[in-house]
Amino acid sequence: MHPMDPPRLVLANLPTPIVDLGNVATDLSAPRILLKRDDFTGFETSGNKIRKLEYIVADALNRGADTLVTHGGFQSNHCRATAAVGAKLGLKVRLLLRSADLNPPRDGNLFLDELFGAHTSFHLPEDYNGQRQRLIDAAMEAERAAGRKPYFFPVGASIPLGCWGYIRCVAEMVEQIGRDTKVDVFSSVGSAGTYAGLVLGKALFALDNWRMVGVPISDSVAYFSSELRALVDRTIQDYDLELSETQTPIELIDGFIGEGYAIPYPEALETLRLLARREGVLLDPTYTAKGFTGMLEAIRNGSVRPGATPLFVHTGGAFGLMARRDLF
Repeated sequence: MHPMDPPRLVLANLPTPIVDLGNVATDLSAPRILLKRDDFTGFETSGNKIRKLEYIVADALNRGADTLVTHGGFQSNHCRATAAVGAKLGLKVRLLLRSADLNPPRDGNLFLDELFGAHTSFHLPEDYNGQRQRLIDAAMEAERAAGRKPYFFPVGASIPLGCWGYIRCVAEMVEQIGRDTKVDVFSSVGSAGTYAGLVLGKALFALDNWRMVGVPISDSVAYFSSELRALVDRTIQDYDLELSETQTPIELIDGFIGEGYAIPYPEALETLRLLARREGVLLDPTYTAKGFTGMLEAIRNGSVRPGATPLFVHTGGAFGLMARRDLF
């Protein structure tokens, strides 16, 4: 790993395998399509969030925290992984959850949050979006007033420290497929820390044959271009990484958001069915079905580089899928 790699707790089952999607490749007349199975990072902690939490929770423990405070949508994979880690390490977990229904059905990730013993509170989208800092401050104050030592981190653990989870993932993929393999890596872009880590990993390990492509699933390409640039630049600055903007290009493809975060659309659901029926692989309607739809379109329209193998980073989300049986 890189010498600047911060301290981490070992929480994920690593390395996760890279597999061939032979049936889908045949369907698309593609020589090869690869899948990085980061849905295999653990059962309770499955998905991409746990790689970031290895660094975040190590920092929380180093600072003497006994309570983890974070936020997300009421079906947040990040919140569920945090709740599981808190239970494992004996830490209290407090989750601020965005929900249009202040008493949402206890299904999918939310069912697990509460089973793991997390303290959940529900906030209408207008309050969550417009007054989030006030909600966070109040939660932190309540924990301190109860004599605890809370540690806050934002949705998806997408801060410079969390980016190391996917810098490390790039190092892992290099071991698996070799630095000289010409590969176009695709990932969904939500809270942005996964893709930022991939971009930084490509630059830090000088992977000239690799290309990192992000597929936004919630906000515009313009919004994410600016958010990602800021996150990548902050990580470079915080860790003195000596990388330039030209070494860390951000490449996003548009057209796969639908009407917004966690609002599926027919093509993404078709992709989800395709992977289930042709490969026995589960995607989820919020992140990976949209991201994989973006990669499929890139394969079909010839925007994968000639001679490059497309590789999709499967960031998990199966518990969220279970909460959306209504879509099928």
